[in-house]
Formats: sequence, C-alpha cells, structure tokens
Amino acid sequence: MARRLVVVVLALLGAGAARGAADAAATRARARDVLKSRGCDTCHDSTVSTENQKALSIYDLVEPAWPARMTDAQLPKLLTRLKSAPAADQKEIRSFIAAELKARSSEPR
Repeated sequence: MARRLVVVVLALLGAGAARGAADAAATRARARDVLKSRGCDTCHDSTVSTENQKALSIYDLVEPAWPARMTDAQLPKLLTRLKSAPAADQKEIRSFIAAELKARSSEPR
C-alpha cells in the first residue's frame, strides 16, 4: 500500500514537472511571437540577420531557450523596447518576464 502511494505521488510530481515545462515553453513561444511582431527579430533572429552579433549574444529568437543567456536584470528591459506596443503585447511580455524570473528563482543554484 505504501509503495503504491509512493508511485502515485512520484507520478503526480512528474506530471506536474512536465506540465510546468510545457507551460514555460508556451509562454516563451508567445513572448517570441510578440517580439517578432514588434520587429525585434531584425537584430535578435539569426535567420533574419547575423550582422548584429552583440544583439544575438543577448538572445536569439531562433533558439528554443532563447532567454537563457539573458540576466535577471536584462529580462525587464524587454519592456523598454515595447513602449509603443499594444497593451495586450506588453501584458504578454510582463507575464513572460514574471514566469521566467519565478522559474529561475526556484532553480537550484
């Protein structure tokens, strides 16, 4: 009985982790779409241009984990480039930043 309970708990934890990873990927994809629609891909997408290596070193929208090289301080700066963006786009990026920072804070250092 105890063994069955352990198996059930482990399965639930695994499902929660998988769901969390899927949610993170979906949040990143939505943020990527907003950034591309606002023209950020001009400098931050290596399939569009490789001329601005400094911008690509910060993030490359082609990479699945494109925000991985960004520091916690750099993430909120995405909003400074979206001042004229629609409120819905800004909200999407705010949600992305919050989720990314939360995930980073829960990772073991």
